[in-house]
Amino acid sequence: MKTHVTFVLDSSGSMSAIEEDTIGGFNSFLEEQRDEQGTTTVTLYDFNTNVECVYQARLVEEAPKLDSGNYTPSGRTALHDAISTVLTEMSDRISSLYPDARPDNVIVVVLTDGKENASETPQSMVRRQVESRREELDWEFLFIGANQDAALTASSMGIDTDRSLDMAHSSEGTRAAYESTSERIRQAREEGTTGGFEQTDRQKQDQARDYEQ
Repeated sequence: MKTHVTFVLDSSGSMSAIEEDTIGGFNSFLEEQRDEQGTTTVTLYDFNTNVECVYQARLVEEAPKLDSGNYTPSGRTALHDAISTVLTEMSDRISSLYPDARPDNVIVVVLTDGKENASETPQSMVRRQVESRREELDWEFLFIGANQDAALTASSMGIDTDRSLDMAHSSEGTRAAYESTSERIRQAREEGTTGGFEQTDRQKQDQARDYEQ
């Protein structure tokens, strides 16, 4: 089974508070996935006021890790622009592949710690794009959000609420979110679907919030 995972990673200024844990969590995700069965490719976009493709369709065994050179938080949160750009460019790339080279599973993971505040793309367009990929191409979406109602934000963009996760904006919350994401991707690689976030994933975030207090 061939799985493709695209990360849409917030790099706005507010992410500086969890910068080191974001770098560590993403790199741990790559390490864990390298030990799993099957073929997985990874694409990484980051976004703040602008949207940038850091790398595209790299085998997970070869995917570059994050460091302070390629992940430096600054700017605002152009969430809608980021998702719209990613879905357009991914669709074009995958459709250009020979059928037997296309991934069996396509999973888009969005992680942000703030609400949309800088996009030109309207929310309605993002919702249409997400819904068309889900319904016509069977893509999966996972949405992880801090400092907001993640389920509400996800739903407004056409993502099922059971595939959203409220992340505690802390070291513990960030690490737990990447652990949960890694587990969901592992499941998708074995079974063909992430199954959405589970109660244990939400309990980890509750524990992270309790730790802060």
